[in-house]
Amino acid sequence: MRTVFCGLTTVDLIQHVDQVPGPNQKIVSRSAILDVGGPAANAARTAGVLGAVPTLVSPIGTGVFAQLAKAWLAESEVTVVDLAADGDPAISSVTIDAEGNRAVVSSNNSGRSYTYPQADVLDGASALLIDGHLPDVQLALARTAKNLEIPVVLDGGSYKPGIEALLPHVTHAIISSDFTLPGVADDVLVETLAWKGIPFVARTHGGGSIEAIVDNKAFSLPVSEVAGDQIADTLGAGDVLHGAFTAALGAGQSAMASMSAASQLATLSVQASGALGWAEKLPSTTTGTDA
Repeated sequence: MRTVFCGLTTVDLIQHVDQVPGPNQKIVSRSAILDVGGPAANAARTAGVLGAVPTLVSPIGTGVFAQLAKAWLAESEVTVVDLAADGDPAISSVTIDAEGNRAVVSSNNSGRSYTYPQADVLDGASALLIDGHLPDVQLALARTAKNLEIPVVLDGGSYKPGIEALLPHVTHAIISSDFTLPGVADDVLVETLAWKGIPFVARTHGGGSIEAIVDNKAFSLPVSEVAGDQIADTLGAGDVLHGAFTAALGAGQSAMASMSAASQLATLSVQASGALGWAEKLPSTTTGTDA
């Protein structure tokens, strides 16, 4: 089934270090790679690996780094709808320490000019994911998708200005423990989003259980424990979860079944390096409907 992902694409310089450097400190990394990144882009790549026929709507551009990003996306069977006429995507600097923890510096979409996609971008789509990085474009897409009864998944990794306007059009919100909403206490955040009319709300807590409210009923979904020495890095684990969830939901699975499958894949992802290192660990028969 065709899935659509709208939001941020970056090119990441990823360096593995023994520890993140302090002020005025120079260190030597153990390895360094360039890769495509960004929540929407990595979610789309995940869906592509799982066979969900993803389309990524994002400002990427025509520069050298943009061409690299598009080539990497094509390797995961991602079709790109480029909203940028020129330039390059955002550049992110990522350091990953010996325990798998990451630190990220990124320009995101700050200062980028972009256009809107064609009206038919949602034709035949079974699910839409938005990440809050292009709120005006995402508002138009989410409104259209909900009117067409296409599930709208919110990747709530962190609060972004304009996200409040998106919430009335979201059907499935997956937020992290870092997500906040102005004026809402953290301990009632999940309940508040459910009260706002979102049928499915889930909140992740790293390696802890996922709390969820489905049609006003509360659930707790345990997460498989990963020993510290088995963690390669946590880079992109949330993106993997969102991409796998969207792929499964678009394939017709229930929200809780989709969340369970996505959680298992995210757990696998932290045991491999890079945003897609987990793909090498999958059985060759794995698809978006049974990941």
